[in-house]
Amino acid sequence: MDGRKIRGHRARIGYTVAAVTTEVYPIDWYRVVPDGVSLMMITLPLGERSPDDVKKCYQISIEAAHTMAQAGADLVLLGGLPINVSKGDDTVDSLMESLEREIGVKVSCSALAQVHAFAALGSQNVCIVHPFTEDQSARHERHIRGFFGLNPMGVIAGGSSLINLGTLPPERALEWGRAAMKANPGADTLYFSCPHWTVIDAIQPLEDEFGINVMTSLQAIAWESMRKTGIDDRVNGFGRLLSDF
Repeated sequence: MDGRKIRGHRARIGYTVAAVTTEVYPIDWYRVVPDGVSLMMITLPLGERSPDDVKKCYQISIEAAHTMAQAGADLVLLGGLPINVSKGDDTVDSLMESLEREIGVKVSCSALAQVHAFAALGSQNVCIVHPFTEDQSARHERHIRGFFGLNPMGVIAGGSSLINLGTLPPERALEWGRAAMKANPGADTLYFSCPHWTVIDAIQPLEDEFGINVMTSLQAIAWESMRKTGIDDRVNGFGRLLSDF
């Protein structure tokens, strides 16, 4: 690499992290994006996802967007779908547009990145895999049906917690993805929510094995970030979204 160039000489992406700790995300981000696309992160104190936690995180997200714009981000992307939609499903577009005008930098969010990814893939019937406890499954189905406007075909819950996501071994995503597709063979898309556990190595094998689309939160965020900053590189090995669109 040219030593005169900064890490983000092609695009500097600001990202607000909706997780207790950030361990897997930056590792997998730099495996997916091409050289010259950097990541600046500010962590949100999401805690147990209580209404107070979500409200606090939303406000910090807005403040963080201003900070990252001042630091020179080319795009600010707000993480955490529950935080993105906390003001109502129908407010996300207008809130992002308003923030973009306010900080003078392109803005998107995890929720919109995934909307755009589902649309690019032509998804309709979505099987969900998430790493959390079973009591979070209804929330995931509600988002698929309500915010994304798609048909939830079933849910696999991994049983982990926000604070333990970094301990999940890479093979878990592949195991759970196979179990989800065998239980829900009518799905056209397998969706892995939450970008803070190791999923990216399961994308291509599952697409090849089942002939479906596989979309993950991190994959969609990386794709959205690149495309919105004018980077049209096609990345192989991590699913159709990054290689074809």
